[in-house]
Amino acid sequence: MHTQHETRSRSSLARPMGLVAAAGLTMAVVAGCGDDDEKSAQEKYCEAGESLEASVTGLAGLDLVAEGTDGLESAIGDVEDDVNELRDSATDAAADDVDALQQSVDDLDSALSDLGDEITSENATAVGTAVQAVGAAAQGVYATLSDCP
Repeated sequence: MHTQHETRSRSSLARPMGLVAAAGLTMAVVAGCGDDDEKSAQEKYCEAGESLEASVTGLAGLDLVAEGTDGLESAIGDVEDDVNELRDSATDAAADDVDALQQSVDDLDSALSDLGDEITSENATAVGTAVQAVGAAAQGVYATLSDCP
């Protein structure tokens, strides 16, 4: 049998211990919930795909005479940013399409470098062909976006 003093001591310890346990449980539940602002890889991939469509449309519609090589470099940079985001969030199933797009962007970079200071019909045609290749490779990536809202 417990004395009144032992019972009081146990009950006075039980209350703070219960509060500590409740606080620990609350912290575990909050930590388990995570940040609602974090996006899934699929959401990031879909957003990058949407951005890619806008960037490729901008690249394809670029007026090289009006914008010059600076405009072309900027448009290529936008596509490259989207490709990097796609690569970071792509599933294995989409990796080949993203790699093909990256290769076409690299080829476009090379064609742009070949322009140098003198634009000829030959190197301008090479840039145009490379832009078309980026558009074609982008179509492969667009096909992987079928699960996007």
